[in-house]
Amino acid sequence: MELTRRALLGTATALGLTGCLGSGDSNVAYPDTGTPTDAALADTAPDPAAVDEEEAVQQTEPSVPNRRLATEVGRVYGEIEWFATDYDDAIHAYQRTLGNTMATVERVRDAAEFDANSLGLVRRATDRAVATAEAELGGHFGIPGQMREEIDRHVATTRRFADRGDLDRVDEELERLHDYLGGIRNDLFVRRVLSDRQIDATLYRNLHDGTPDGDDDTDDDGDDEADPGLFEVHHSTGYSGYAYAGPRYIERDPFDDAPGDDENTGQELLARQRLQFEPPGEATDRTGFAYVVSYAVPDEDDQPSNLDPLDYPYTSLFVQQYDDVSAATDAVETLLDTAVSQEGRSSFGRDRWRRVYYRADGDVTYAYLIQAGPFVLVAAPSEVAWEERVDWTAPLDRLWLWRP
Repeated sequence: MELTRRALLGTATALGLTGCLGSGDSNVAYPDTGTPTDAALADTAPDPAAVDEEEAVQQTEPSVPNRRLATEVGRVYGEIEWFATDYDDAIHAYQRTLGNTMATVERVRDAAEFDANSLGLVRRATDRAVATAEAELGGHFGIPGQMREEIDRHVATTRRFADRGDLDRVDEELERLHDYLGGIRNDLFVRRVLSDRQIDATLYRNLHDGTPDGDDDTDDDGDDEADPGLFEVHHSTGYSGYAYAGPRYIERDPFDDAPGDDENTGQELLARQRLQFEPPGEATDRTGFAYVVSYAVPDEDDQPSNLDPLDYPYTSLFVQQYDDVSAATDAVETLLDTAVSQEGRSSFGRDRWRRVYYRADGDVTYAYLIQAGPFVLVAAPSEVAWEERVDWTAPLDRLWLWRP
């Protein structure tokens, strides 16, 4: 004899819940539970023992030029390279696993019974989804932590009402879980939240200075706020994107054109990077390179709806990565022996950079150069000499390099 719902209310999970969970016949209304927004990545405090061990290792390692800067550049360049080489596969794996999880939830809803094994199926499938998100997107986007919190809430609610024998409420919560998974899987969510075109994630936070400007803006509480940043990036593989945390959608594609434009100003900008940075580029033992253009965009409230980065002052950064520190050192020596001349050094943010000049596209270009571990950086190229530049650092105020 098949157990009825009335009998199940008395036995709860001891006998399991009977009936099709996906029937949709219930006329009971339940309170809506909102979906939390994407949570920020949380920093974890280092283990003191690990710190001591790391310091001991560093004492035995060969000298690394500008070690702190090398670590920072490694984070920035690593993120750009991840978007250039691994992003597409990571998103595909993320969406595929979420699709499998949704299918599992739907099968449980459609089953004739719901018991501890049913809940275990949901738990294992959602755990796999979170683990995949962490493996593929963790460290780049904040979605894995947000997923863990939201999924745990849905599973806990499902368990609570299953223990009470409330079949309708179990079905309702599983439906909500299914809808949540579908919401973070769909292409619109990926384009807006997990985008590789307009990135508001770890890459932006690594590039952005984040230091409040005491002379300018304050928030509603009277605290200083950092100047907003907008960065256009290009990797040697051909990938281009924006790193931007503001409210506007940038119509012009990164280093490309915008709808309705007669001239491709983005490609002209990319061509300018190549001309300016070709002379201080050394290909021997180089594993890749990236351009970063930093814009001095206005505060968010003053940004127009048709925000065009090229309407504002900008400056450029050229990052070259080499096989190792010695290869980067050799690259600098080669440049100074051939295409690049040095005239002293200058404080550039926190570090001392070489003041260099070279011929680019028929004109003398002045810039700053530094080696940081396996990286060689060239920044702020201009036909205006270093000592004659006036009010030129606004774009740098957004870039972590300029941090004192």
